[in-house]
Amino acid sequence: MSRNITPVSPKQPCIATTQINSPYASNLHTNYTPTESETFQIKQFLTEPLKRLSSLDAEIGRVQSILDGLHHERRALSDEIEAHRALISPSRQLPLDVLGEIFIHCLPEGRNAVMSSQEAPILLGRICSAWRSISLSTPRLWASLHIPTPTQITKTRQVPAQPDPTFIAKMERRYEAAWEWIGRSGENPISISVCTPTHVYSSYRSQPSNMKTFEFAITQILSSSRRWKNADFRTTEDSFTHLQQLAEDDVPLLESLVIVSGSQRDAWDPLASNHGGRWTEFSGLLSARKLRRLSLSCLEENLSSLPVRWSQLTHLNLDLDGPAQFRGNWTCLRYSDAIKLLRRCPLLVSCGLSLGSTTFDIVEQPDHEVLLTEYTLTLPLLENLFLNLSGRWDESNLKHLDLPRLRHLEIKFQEPFSGSHASRPSWVDFLLRNGDSVKHLFINIPSLTRDELIGLLESVPRLIHFRISNLSSSSSVNDQVIDRLTPSGENSDCLCPMLEEFQCNGGNCASFSEAQLLSLVQKRGESEKVGVLKRVDVTFDRRKPKNIDEFLGSLVTGAGLGMRVSQQVAGALIFPEYNNTKLSTIVNMKYAELLDSFSPWAGQHLAGTPGSTHFNFNY
Repeated sequence: MSRNITPVSPKQPCIATTQINSPYASNLHTNYTPTESETFQIKQFLTEPLKRLSSLDAEIGRVQSILDGLHHERRALSDEIEAHRALISPSRQLPLDVLGEIFIHCLPEGRNAVMSSQEAPILLGRICSAWRSISLSTPRLWASLHIPTPTQITKTRQVPAQPDPTFIAKMERRYEAAWEWIGRSGENPISISVCTPTHVYSSYRSQPSNMKTFEFAITQILSSSRRWKNADFRTTEDSFTHLQQLAEDDVPLLESLVIVSGSQRDAWDPLASNHGGRWTEFSGLLSARKLRRLSLSCLEENLSSLPVRWSQLTHLNLDLDGPAQFRGNWTCLRYSDAIKLLRRCPLLVSCGLSLGSTTFDIVEQPDHEVLLTEYTLTLPLLENLFLNLSGRWDESNLKHLDLPRLRHLEIKFQEPFSGSHASRPSWVDFLLRNGDSVKHLFINIPSLTRDELIGLLESVPRLIHFRISNLSSSSSVNDQVIDRLTPSGENSDCLCPMLEEFQCNGGNCASFSEAQLLSLVQKRGESEKVGVLKRVDVTFDRRKPKNIDEFLGSLVTGAGLGMRVSQQVAGALIFPEYNNTKLSTIVNMKYAELLDSFSPWAGQHLAGTPGSTHFNFNY
């Protein structure tokens, strides 16, 4: 048997050229079974190849050892070079005050900082000793703080009769850290927020005496009240005692205040004689001299009797910020009450009202005649208005509200209108009077019809940003509505000619076709008499088309839009080609995830499904 092996020189490149001229080459990689004698011959044949394989392994090990040494030397040299480069990096040349200012811009936006090592300012102090020194010596970096006040909850979601000592010690350390945090802010005005998590409210009635973590947190920070600029307090209604005892002189810098009170009852009876009253008696926090922004939610008080300096408020929210379980059933703010407060706020720039009715309320309009002067009001400076409506009869008097500078409007209904459906919706006449100046309109109106939507859009000719969310079963935005938004031929008399952003999400809201939507984008881009859409966001209540790239690509190509399709997880993003100078629209299409109507496991929840634990009970 010949054994011809072509060796590879160690000096040659590492290319797999070694070959074995085997007499059994035709049998390799087959199901051939050698005889006993052939098996012996094969073992003899492999003697030399095995020796060569061992030699190659040894050579590879030697070369790998050399390569590892070179890698180690390179890493060490690279580390030395980078260490020297770090000495001359531009960041080391920054003055400390500039670096401190950069640190301040690392703080979270739109909320207060939290005691977490995952974000500024604590994170900045854990980079190096120099940064820690800078962060600790920058008081403005510590001028905001959010303090959650959790209460110990058992596995059965109950408050224990006696809190665990470990839990108490942990909370005490946390509140001591909060005190130290506030101390680092020096003499700067501070923004503070203290809240009881909403999941605790459901357990409140069981052990109210042990839910004192909020009050303990307040006692820790109360001495800093003279520096409070923005304050946000959210807890159960009987935990505000220390705050209610503050005097005006205790909060001389306070400009913004949020108070959300969790109720002990499922609903508030406005006819009861023993409700509330404590905020009226102790009024320093509410009557702060510099208070300009006020948000009150779920207070069981007569709001008009509160000692607020209403005439100096520029921002007012009523019943908007409370937990959903307290804003839904019991909220009792009526438009007839709200208008009396608004009359006392001539400087309002922004206002939000969540209106409602209770079982103690009158749903239908009363028999006696209501004087028009009770509802006629002009707010000359109001630019932003949020309305969460309930359909109560007096909301129809919104039409007597005159807002000449209204720019941003949000309208939401808590539920489908429950009164007389023959009556004219409250927002129709309101928009006919005030819609001419509106530029941003966000609506969520259940059972909104197509004709009502078209009438609504006709009343806002200067609209720039329109967002509609409709979770009801009715389809209000259909092809006819898109047609009215689309300029055609020489006729540019389409709805909302200045529209730049269009959003349609939720439920059955979008019932138009993709082709219709792309036609809207195309024709608004081509017309010189209407504005170009900059962004479109739509969620379709149907399955994502198969081969969505091809499906949308054919529509884009057919329309000659000069745009590209990029598939996303739940839909597709369509954006202009780089050389497209006519269009600047970005279209984001999403599709609802619909479950299959049939499953082989349907009805098997009693017997157990794959992956579930199956229990057998013997009776």
